[in-house]
Parts: sequence; structure tokens; C-alpha cells
Amino acid sequence: MDRDELLTHVRHGEPIARVDLSGMDLTGVTLGGGIFDSVSFRGARMAGASLKESILTKCDLTAVDLSGGDLRHATFDHCVLRDAVLRDARMASTRVIDGDLALADLSGADLLVAAFVSPDFTAARLCRANLDRTAILNGKVPGMDLTGARLRQTVLQKLDLTTTVLTDARFDLAVLVECRLAGMDLSGMDFSFSQLMQADLTGANLTGANLTRCNFKDADLTGARLDRIQAENTLWVGATLREATLTGARLRQAIFIDADLGAADCSRADMQQGIFTRAKCVGTRFVGTDLTYGDFSYADVSAADFSSATMARAKLHRARTEGSVGISRTVTLGDDTELAEAEDFQATKG
Repeated sequence: MDRDELLTHVRHGEPIARVDLSGMDLTGVTLGGGIFDSVSFRGARMAGASLKESILTKCDLTAVDLSGGDLRHATFDHCVLRDAVLRDARMASTRVIDGDLALADLSGADLLVAAFVSPDFTAARLCRANLDRTAILNGKVPGMDLTGARLRQTVLQKLDLTTTVLTDARFDLAVLVECRLAGMDLSGMDFSFSQLMQADLTGANLTGANLTRCNFKDADLTGARLDRIQAENTLWVGATLREATLTGARLRQAIFIDADLGAADCSRADMQQGIFTRAKCVGTRFVGTDLTYGDFSYADVSAADFSSATMARAKLHRARTEGSVGISRTVTLGDDTELAEAEDFQATKG
């Protein structure tokens, strides 16, 4: 099939199946709305071409040049785009299902509301790409380069990001569910308003990062460096922060319900109005920490160090305090008598 025959088939809405278009010059052609099944575009020159609203199934686009192409609303189902050039491509609402994008270049691409389900992004380049409301789910991303990319309301699910390049990447209202970022240097980055539920951040360096209003529910931050983070109104429900350092952190109104801060260092942090209900703070350092109006109800603060801490009106209802030091009983609130009586009555009745 030559170029003219191809264009004729597309114009008439005729499906194109099992055709070899390898190496063909299709620069700037309009193939929008085409239906392609098991077609080989391998090495084709398609810069500026349009595949808008096309459906491609099991097609081979290895090393194809689609730079500046229009792929809006196109669907790529089980296609190979390995080593493809998609620089500055328009890919709003593009869908890629089980696609091989290893070594592909999507630098500067517009991926607005695009979705990638189980993709292989090994060593792919998404530098300066616009990932606004983009979803990358359950894929392979070793060596993926997101330098300068914008990730706004982006959903990343079950991805191992430990070898991903995030230099100057901007996260805004992003969702990183069950993602692995263990040991990564994320210092100074802006993750404000992002969701990192069940993320693996063990040993990660988040020093000085902006984590305002982030959600770390059930995340693992064992041994993480969180010194001087800006993290007001953050959620750490069920999170593990054992042996983490949070010195000088700004954590006003943070919620640590059921969190484990065992042996963590929270010295000199601003944790005013923090909620530590049922939290495990065994051996935690709160030296010089501002815990004004904090709530440690039912928490275990055994062997914790509160030396020089500000604890005005901090609640310690039924908290375990064995071996702790620095708690001033004159400024803190102990057991709530009426609540304790009600709890004891309920327990007896039960």
C-alpha cells in the first residue's frame, strides 16, 4: 500500500489491517479517525502528522518520528512505540494500554488528561512534558526522565520511582498511591497538596521540602529525613516514621493518629495543635518542640523526651508516660475525669 492508497482508505473510513508501512514518508499527513490493526509504521517519518481520534491495535511504531504530531483522543492498544520520537506531540486524552514506550522521547509533549495503563516507560524521556491530570498506572518506569515536567493532579499508581529523574519536576495536587521512592533525594521539592498514601519513602531525604496539606496515610517513612519541612495540616494517619528526623519541621495542626514515631527526632519542631491519638511515640525526642494544644490521648509516649518542650494545654488522656521526661503536669491536661468514668462504665457494662 502506498501513501495515496493509505489516505484514500482512511478518508473512506475503511479499517487497515496487517499492512507494512515501514519507513514510509508520512510527514504532515492526516490519518485522523483511522482504524489500524497490526499495522507496521516502523521507522516511518510522520512529523506533524495527525492520528487524532484514531484507534491503533497491536501496531508497531518502533522508532517512528511523530514529533509535533496530533494524537489527541487517539487509542494505542498493545502497541509498540519503543524509541519513538513524540517530542512536542499533542496527546490530550490519548489512551495507551499495555504500550511499550521504552526509550521513547516525549519531551515537551502535552499529555493533558492522558492515560497510560501498564506501560513500559523504561528510560523514556518526558522532560518538560505537561502531565496535567495524567494517569500512569501499574507500569515500568526505570530510568524515566521527568526533568522539568509539570505533574498537576497527576495520578501515579504502583510505580517504582527510585531510579526516576525528578530534577526540577513540579508536583501540584498529585496522587502517588503505593509508589516506591525509598532512598531518593527529594530535598527542597514541592509536593504541596499531594497524596502519598501507602508510599514507600524509607530512608528518603525530604529535607526542606514543601509538604503542605499532603496526605501520607499508611506511608512508610522509616529513617526518612524530614528536617525543616513545611508541612502544616498534613495527614500521617497510620504512617510509620520510626527513627525519622523531623528537626525544625513546621507541622502545625498535623494529624498523627495511629502513627508510629518510635525513636523519631522531632526536636525544635512546631507541632502546635497536633493530634497524636493512639500514636506510638516510644523513645521519641520532642526536645524544645512546641506541642501547645497537642492531643496525645491514648498515645504511648513511654521513654519520650519532652525536655524544654512547650506543652500548654496538651492533652494526655490515658496516655502511657512511663519513663518519659520533661512533662509538666502543671500545664498539661491529664485524664479527662468524666470521659474516663464513661469509658470505665462502658467497659464494665461490656
